[in-house]
Amino acid sequence: MTRAQTAYLDDDTLDLSVADATPARVIEIGDITAGIAVPERGGVRFFSSERRFDGLDGTLFRTVEQAARAAREKGRQPRLRAVV
Repeated sequence: MTRAQTAYLDDDTLDLSVADATPARVIEIGDITAGIAVPERGGVRFFSSERRFDGLDGTLFRTVEQAARAAREKGRQPRLRAVV
């Protein structure tokens, strides 16, 4: 299941000039869509779209490149599976 977050912002914290200048970017690792990087004041916020990247969900990165690097590193980590 993918988590979704809703942010409630007042007019003082919403900086539309940043949002207008830079579109949200999809971050893909190989054939997997890891999530999206949404611009906001101070950088981009990562929202995961795949469970293995949920540990990065909601993290604020300075750049899209930093978010993509973190997703690549997270994608390299071995996935643990339940043994039944």
